Amino acid sequence: MSPTVIDSPAVTNSVLRPLRGAQVVVRTGSAHWRGTLLSCVKDSAWFVVDDTDVVLSLHDLVSVHPD
Repeated sequence: MSPTVIDSPAVTNSVLRPLRGAQVVVRTGSAHWRGTLLSCVKDSAWFVVDDTDVVLSLHDLVSVHPD
């Protein structure tokens, strides 16, 4: 079972993996938006938000949860 909310500092690529392909709500220190998690690697995550690619450092993610 996937966690319903992933909060910093628990935002890691291994915790995000079950959410790949899902619509998620993402919060950073300066933004809050909805998008699709496409990929996650050791230090970053790739999202698509309104047809725009967004790549963020995992350190910038405050929380991620399914939409």
